[in-house]
Amino acid sequence: MAENEHNYNKFNNYLNSIPLEELHAKNQKDLDKAQKNFQELKKALAQGKCSFCGNELSYFSEKKPCFHWLLKPNGFKKRHFPLLYTQENFHQLEAYLRWVANCEAPMVNINDLVEEKSSSKIIEETICYKNLEWSFSCTENCMRGDSHKSKDGEKIPHYHFQMRVDGNVIINYNGFHVPFHDYDHFCFAVKRGEFDRLRGHHVEGAGMQALLDNFTPEELIDHMQKPPDDAGRKQQFHLGTLVVADEGTTMSGDDIADIIEEHNRTGVPMAKLIRKLKNVNVETIISPGPDVPKIAARKPNRGKPPKS
Repeated sequence: MAENEHNYNKFNNYLNSIPLEELHAKNQKDLDKAQKNFQELKKALAQGKCSFCGNELSYFSEKKPCFHWLLKPNGFKKRHFPLLYTQENFHQLEAYLRWVANCEAPMVNINDLVEEKSSSKIIEETICYKNLEWSFSCTENCMRGDSHKSKDGEKIPHYHFQMRVDGNVIINYNGFHVPFHDYDHFCFAVKRGEFDRLRGHHVEGAGMQALLDNFTPEELIDHMQKPPDDAGRKQQFHLGTLVVADEGTTMSGDDIADIIEEHNRTGVPMAKLIRKLKNVNVETIISPGPDVPKIAARKPNRGKPPKS
């Protein structure tokens, strides 16, 4: 750990020595590359192919571990998972699944909401795509590796992973203590703010939390629109609106009817239109929509205390 801190400080000093214009140009280049890679993945996915290995998504070979194994090609079993996670680190696997999820429906397929995460978890999120669901879980004990050690007694920082297909568990949380790679620890250092000029965030892989972090409730409501009944779009948020008339006043039924008609005709949320009413107090509660997956919490074994 001390060696990592020394290396981080050294790298931080190096970053601070680079002109900001050069760093901004490098960042933009990386963003452009990520966007291009995401579009290639999305196109390949629609064609039933993997943009990484070039094979069909149904292709499976124990000798060629690939990200698309997590899309459950024929032949992939729980026992094959270590072949993948020893080759690819946590942040690569998570980013791949987030990208896949956002190819189907932006953000709504990724529940990384802080308010729904257990206070004991550093990582707790669920990602879905069609009939597939993946979840990650990591406590502080997991991150330290307190309860999982090597044969030599060395602590192994790790996370837990669950995969479901059609609601059936294919890989369970307790099946593996998945070790973090060196790159993962670097990414966690970025998230902790250990570098003056580095910030970590998802772009193409952004989930529901990104919406709350980057938009105020008023901005979210302003951008919302009711999709046509046959649009097949997933619902990111549910709006609950309480309207109370000011003391000594009443609300007109005709005004309410006009607002409902305008909502049905234009798709503008009732929570926004209702603010046209005079002499009322409006309170709107924004909560995850019905299409946002529930976080699949990792539960302790029956009759046993929680383990990391």
